[in-house]
Amino acid sequence: MKLSTFIPTLLAPAALAQAPAPYTDAKSGITFNTFTDTKTGYFFGLALPANSTGTDFIATIGGKGTGWSGVSLGGDMKNKLLIVAWPNGQNILSSFRKTAQFGSPAVATGAFTQSTIANGTYVNSTHWTYTFLCSKCITTDKTTFGAADTTVSLGYALNSVAPTQKTSAASAINKHSTEGKYTTDLSKARSANFDTWKAYAAAPVVFKA
Repeated sequence: MKLSTFIPTLLAPAALAQAPAPYTDAKSGITFNTFTDTKTGYFFGLALPANSTGTDFIATIGGKGTGWSGVSLGGDMKNKLLIVAWPNGQNILSSFRKTAQFGSPAVATGAFTQSTIANGTYVNSTHWTYTFLCSKCITTDKTTFGAADTTVSLGYALNSVAPTQKTSAASAINKHSTEGKYTTDLSKARSANFDTWKAYAAAPVVFKA
């Protein structure tokens, strides 16, 4: 894939989007502060511990169809920790990504891990949802938002077309068809129930670059 196929417009305003608001998933019972792109069906939600000192969070990401959805935990695309996910039949694949240039971001490895929360991960006739514990995902190297931050900017991107090798979490992803940034209030994502929800997670996924 040519790098020129990616357009550096992740800073574009999020049109036709719903401002982040608390939402409780009916299947998992977890309450997320959730951003939704009402035009495409993309969504990303965060649940955080009541205190602001940890490095873990619980997230839910999803969309419609068979394409991929992605989030930048640092707002921009370049040099930030990214997460992409997509459905493959009744399963969902996901991986961390990083890139220093505009193009299909490579798989990223580090101390951070994802652990699926099964009762919040599913594919149905209207959309797919991937819910997971992200451990050691809040970093101090400015590739993500900070543990003590209050209001932060996150980036999102998606494409309705499935990745070229959708059976592999390391697959290259095609250029986003929709992208943008939005501001979210992390205080609305904090909950005293975080440790209970965290216990729903399975063993962490090990990613290979």
